[in-house]
Amino acid sequence: MSALLRKLFATVGGSVVGGSPMKMVLVVRSDLGLKKGKIASQCAHAAVLCCMRAAAAGGDAACRGKMLDAWLRQGQPKIVLRVDSLQELHLLTERAESSGVIAEIVRDAGRTQVASGTETVLGLGPDRTEAIDSLVGHLKLL
Repeated sequence: MSALLRKLFATVGGSVVGGSPMKMVLVVRSDLGLKKGKIASQCAHAAVLCCMRAAAAGGDAACRGKMLDAWLRQGQPKIVLRVDSLQELHLLTERAESSGVIAEIVRDAGRTQVASGTETVLGLGPDRTEAIDSLVGHLKLL
């Protein structure tokens, strides 16, 4: 974990994976009517989950590690978008997974505004901007 923290605070520039800019997208379910603070918290959970997935060892760890490094060097750009339903969130998750983009769903603990297990936010990436945009280009900003 300390290696990840060093990367987060590194000021050294680096090359972009495949010559492309990188980003992460956080997709919030607008149908839940979550308050601003809850949305911020759930988006933070999604970002952490996506970073942990990108940093984890696995079959494609080297590629994901390079993408994570590039994203970190670029200032960790994130965009927050919205969907209107759980069904839209699930469809987007399936599309992301089939295209090889990291997709992490946040399930709430149920202590405040929604029931335990409610799926609130989908985190996508970090990945190449063009890969992310092909999945979410039709969505509106939160």
